Amino acid sequence: MKKKGCRNATRTRRSSMAELLETPSPAVSPTEKSPKSGMFSDSSKRKKIGAIGSSTSALFNSPSHTPSKTLSSVSDLKDLASSRLDDLKRHIDRSHSEIFKDLDAFNTRLHKRFKIQNEACQQVSNETEKEYKKISERIAESREAMMTSYAEFMEDAQATATHACKTSITKLSQSFEKAIDGLRSRYGISSS
Repeated sequence: MKKKGCRNATRTRRSSMAELLETPSPAVSPTEKSPKSGMFSDSSKRKKIGAIGSSTSALFNSPSHTPSKTLSSVSDLKDLASSRLDDLKRHIDRSHSEIFKDLDAFNTRLHKRFKIQNEACQQVSNETEKEYKKISERIAESREAMMTSYAEFMEDAQATATHACKTSITKLSQSFEKAIDGLRSRYGISSS
């Protein structure tokens, strides 16, 4: 009697262990949205993530990994567990390599964008520098032209003033002398 109970207990343990190792059938995925990362925001990343999820379910639902209903010994159970573990490790390694590839591609795109924006900023800076130089040259040319015209104006003004002083004073003195001579002749005063 006790032997039969022992056998049933062993079978129950084996079948419960086999049930633990069995992968449950894929349940309907929840409708909640997973948190979005900036790195995986575009549709190609979503497709890759979906492919990873489908390959994960394929890993656990493939016929080669479906455990037999009756595991004959603990070594069979160990073999099954180790093969599942190896498959899981390989799958994780593949997932990591895909994530690293995606991260590398993201960094490359980011570096290209930064380089393009940096070149655009440098170009704008160079154009601004050129415009500043042109405006500075125009201001310098205008200043020189104003200084030249001012100098010419001052020379003309001084020449006109000097000429006016020389000719006007001479003419005035001559007209005064004539007027004085006229008065002298009228009143009979001698010019001694």
